[in-house]
Amino acid sequence: MALGEASTSSILMELMASKITGKTITAEAIFEGRSGDFYGGWGFYFVRKYLEEHHPPSHTDDPMNGYEDSVAGRYFSPGMAENRLMVYDLNQIADPSRGRTVNVPEGDNYSEITLHKVIVGGDPDDNVDQNDYPGCVLVNVPKMKIHAQDLLTNAIKNIGIGLYPTQCALNSDDENKWKYAMPPSSTPSFKGKLPHCPWVVEIDDETDLPLKDENGEYIVTKTAGMPGTQADVIKAVQEQGVYMVHVSDSIDMINLNHNPEGIAVRIPEGYLWSSLDCVALDLLCARYCFKTIPMSEGMKLKEENSWNTEFVHQVPVAQIEDKNIITVEGLDSPLFRYHLYSYTENRGIGQQPYYVTGWDSVTHTPLASLAGHLGRVEENKFIELMTDNMYYNPSCMIWDMQKTILSYAEAHDALNGTSIVKELMDGFDENGDGVIDYDERGRKGFDTHNFLIMSQSLDIQLTEEYGTLKGNFYNMANMGKHSDEKWNSEGHDFTREFNLVGIANQAYEMSKYENVTPDPFVPGMKWGKGMWPSWELARWAMFSGMLYGAISADQVSISSVYGMVFSYADKTLNKGQYTGSVDGKISDPQAVHKYIEAVSRGADVLDFVLYVPSGFGILGEMKIPNVEETNDPGKIFTAYFNQGQEVW
Repeated sequence: MALGEASTSSILMELMASKITGKTITAEAIFEGRSGDFYGGWGFYFVRKYLEEHHPPSHTDDPMNGYEDSVAGRYFSPGMAENRLMVYDLNQIADPSRGRTVNVPEGDNYSEITLHKVIVGGDPDDNVDQNDYPGCVLVNVPKMKIHAQDLLTNAIKNIGIGLYPTQCALNSDDENKWKYAMPPSSTPSFKGKLPHCPWVVEIDDETDLPLKDENGEYIVTKTAGMPGTQADVIKAVQEQGVYMVHVSDSIDMINLNHNPEGIAVRIPEGYLWSSLDCVALDLLCARYCFKTIPMSEGMKLKEENSWNTEFVHQVPVAQIEDKNIITVEGLDSPLFRYHLYSYTENRGIGQQPYYVTGWDSVTHTPLASLAGHLGRVEENKFIELMTDNMYYNPSCMIWDMQKTILSYAEAHDALNGTSIVKELMDGFDENGDGVIDYDERGRKGFDTHNFLIMSQSLDIQLTEEYGTLKGNFYNMANMGKHSDEKWNSEGHDFTREFNLVGIANQAYEMSKYENVTPDPFVPGMKWGKGMWPSWELARWAMFSGMLYGAISADQVSISSVYGMVFSYADKTLNKGQYTGSVDGKISDPQAVHKYIEAVSRGADVLDFVLYVPSGFGILGEMKIPNVEETNDPGKIFTAYFNQGQEVW
């Protein structure tokens, strides 16, 4: 037995842990969760300890054997590991002897893929290689989460993206140019070269910006997007005869975000699912997440409305009341617009029909399914099991909660004469059917460049002095300045559509505020307690949140764009008098507030300037210190330090 992991964050955690401890912490040690007195990571070391403590006396193997190899970074192929319980970093095939390129039968995005030989086995024509790498039985263990670029991350995505290696050289001429990962450095992170959306944009290697043609249009290539990327690698592995078992940890489902960010929420649903079919398993989980209406009612509604599924859930819907936009309850389902399961079934990855068998340890009754609906059997009666949670990801609002967003846009257009619905449809609805499917993610290839921005940001954080501040600024500033062609010198707007979704999500969040507040952009309009703000206010609030982390001066955040710039100036030019340290990773959370208060009482301003678009230099009635509004596209979302001697 062996553990294999291919997380995009493994290299980053390896380097960060090594910096913190002052000693080499290997990726395998990160998977173990312990290296000497360092603790942090996945925690497989504790699985070893559990196995050791519960090992039958008749067994002669030692579960701890192989741990020291992980810590030391000693590599043994499965055939040479003997009695070791090995941990493998499936990302690391920079050493080409560890990888093998395999064909993808009828691949949509790839005709061949290079994978770790721990998974696909050695060269069939090389007996020695086959002995070293005999192949595997792949036990795929995903954590069920709501995703930021897709509907779910579960069985399909865990291997459909996870099996692609980050450190796989594109060619032998450049050891830091990777087949599937970004950036082209020794610390690749995101597997951003994989098509995550159908349109993939071409990037200029010199400027790291998207290329345009002679007509000013982005140069893009149409692919099969995320479905094709995932299906190709699973099909390639299946073709190598790899037997797979899929086990979904749905005990605590993760809502709102699949990343370890503050908004992610654990939902204690309490399920553990296993299947030989990743398509059937994922469909079961998706249907569970997006069903809050009983089966009988759902089937009736399906027939009445000519829906393609009865698995629907309650969602907030906006409607006009006098001069305001209020919230009522409606019904929607992402499954109306999601085609991965039919696509993967057609590719031969698995099938959609399934049945459930199992045991409910809470009620001590058997689990079952009826026409795909999950339930349990008690006294010969089928009792449905449904969630009472609303699952969605804010980054995917226009896809996950389309009725919510479009109802708001329609109400706003009718009330204020705007054209938000047209903007959204022009940006996303490629086939013009009035529905934005999950495969319709804009024609500018945003995801490709977004991954490059994020990966470059992480690279800066890891490799540069004050990289934590510089890298986060780089990420946020690029997302902001490239949303409007007037906010950058090159006339780019490749994040525009993404920010439309962000504005809509901001409006939804503001509708949930506990206090009712007049809207400064539309006379007579109010927001909060179920009432939605104007689009103009939501847009201002979203960009102000990016710049300052808040929409009021007394809540400006140290982790905002302004906070990063202020912290850098204080640490490098003011000996950390406000932040409390010259260490880039250590700052007093109240430092920005203290600085603004001090300046308001007459203290000297620090030597930095943050340039922002017109209309974003004031919060409430307060002009924020060191912020200047400008219409100069070359300056917007830039920062100048020490009389302009250093520019971000």
